[in-house]
This record gives sequence, C-alpha cells and structure tokens, in this order.
Amino acid sequence: MTRLFQDSVFMMPHLGVLSTVHEKAAWEIFEKDCLVKLGTVIAPRGARKLGEEALSVTLEMSDGETINETLAIGDVKRIPLDEGKEAQAIIEPRRGLDVGEGPGHRLQTTVAGGVVGLVLDARGRPLVLPEDNSEREAKLLEWFTALSLYPEDLLKKFQRPTKNSMN
Repeated sequence: MTRLFQDSVFMMPHLGVLSTVHEKAAWEIFEKDCLVKLGTVIAPRGARKLGEEALSVTLEMSDGETINETLAIGDVKRIPLDEGKEAQAIIEPRRGLDVGEGPGHRLQTTVAGGVVGLVLDARGRPLVLPEDNSEREAKLLEWFTALSLYPEDLLKKFQRPTKNSMN
C-alpha cells in the first residue's frame, strides 16, 4: 500500500533551504501548500498467472456505503475517494500475493483519498503485456480507461472494433 503525493510547484528543494534558517515556516508551507494528495495505491506483491484471481477489497466509505471489488491479475481499477476522506479497507490477497502482512494474509487498514482517489492495482510486477500487438494495445487502453488517464473521447479513437462489437 502506497500513499501518493505530488510536489505541486517544485517547492520541496526550496523549502529544504528555508528550513535551515526558519524551520517552522518551512514546515507550515510544506504541510499547507507544497504537496497535492493524490490518494492511495493498493498493489499486491507476488506472482500469479494472468487472469487468476488476485485480491478482493471491501471498503467501508465515510458515508456508510460499502464497496466490494475483486480483481484478477492484470486488472487495475480506480475508485473515487476525495481528498480529506478516508475509508476502512479489508484487503484479502490470494495465495502467494502480499499486501503487507505476508503472502495470502488479509490486511485491515484505513486508506486515504486524494485527487486520484484509490487505485487497486493487480497488474503484477514486472508488468507483463501480451506479445500480440492488438492484444497489447487493448490491454493498455483498458488500463488507461480504468485509471481515467486520458479523456474518454480520445481513448475511443484508438479502440479497435472487437468481434462482439461487430454483431
């Protein structure tokens, strides 16, 4: 599990210098103006075959809503969770995968939101892409769409028709 932040305007190096003469001011600026909270990524460590079930996640949102997700190896999913919001998470990796408590052991924790929200990433490491060009393109488009990396209308321009969409 990793919390992601972005240095909003490349301020950290300058705050490091400021901290040598005015530590309190540097810290206040750092906390309030420097970092953009992007969210939390849950990415199990370990290996399984592409398509095999990787993990299930149960989220108890701050508004009382419960979200249940199950991902297979090769899947990635983004769940909106605004900055300043948290959710209680129960993460259950399958045999051989580890989310911080040892392979196959569940983790109960709090996850924090941000601009991106919560990312469930079961793609595995290293990333393995299909050898076939059209399958590789389809998998990349699937990931780009799941993470809202580009506007949907732009991604649709790159989608190739599938056998099912031609019927």
